[in-house]
Amino acid sequence: MENRIFKLVRYCALALILLAVASINGCRSQRITPAADATSNNQCFTIESFSVPSCRLELSVGGQSFSLNGSIYIRPDSVFYFRGRLLLIDAVRGAIYRDSFVVVSYLDRVYYTGKNEFLQKITGFPVNPESLMLLFTADRCEKLYRDKFNFAIMPGSRADRILMQDPDRNLIEMIINQDEQTVENIAMYSNQIRQPLFSAAYGGYDQHEQFKLPTSINITAHDDTTPIRIRANFQQIQLNQSQQLNINIPSSFEMVVLE
Repeated sequence: MENRIFKLVRYCALALILLAVASINGCRSQRITPAADATSNNQCFTIESFSVPSCRLELSVGGQSFSLNGSIYIRPDSVFYFRGRLLLIDAVRGAIYRDSFVVVSYLDRVYYTGKNEFLQKITGFPVNPESLMLLFTADRCEKLYRDKFNFAIMPGSRADRILMQDPDRNLIEMIINQDEQTVENIAMYSNQIRQPLFSAAYGGYDQHEQFKLPTSINITAHDDTTPIRIRANFQQIQLNQSQQLNINIPSSFEMVVLE
């Protein structure tokens, strides 16, 4: 039983990266644009930081599942941070920086580290705090996708379905609710397989100043063979607030380099 739990925690640690990779526990900000210009979105809002102090995470990995209480903090210029607690015990903490990441699994006394190229290899998407802010806020700012990450709007995009592709033919598909001008679903496809590497479905949008933010996200991801599903419900969302981050790695923990 313990080995199964430890294995599940390892998968969940990686799942939370993917959530990241989801565009893996998600929250996003959505600017409202005229429907006629929905596929040419060039006006972008700036968020200094985005945080969810408390959220409920339901994780399922390969048929096994459990619940965590979590929190998320994103500064697009420096860090994507997450924390998960199982009952009253820290289960996992992690951070994705501009070039590298670290995930600490406190239950099995292991921490994972590596370069963000490893995450990009898994997802087909350039993973860093800035790109994750886009995904977690469901910001479909064409300028940022084009200038920062080399994605371009594809012919055939419509007001209710936006397609973007990079030079390696990785594809992002966004399904838009035209009435609310919010994103319903984001899916990421590699150039090699038709099944999405991950998809994120959002709901429960609330108005926050000039942003509409979702209060729930359902993520499905795949690590070649094991399906990973994450359901997150956000109890509170805060914008533009500072936060102290703490990732404590005891010296006795085993290090695993992912590459």
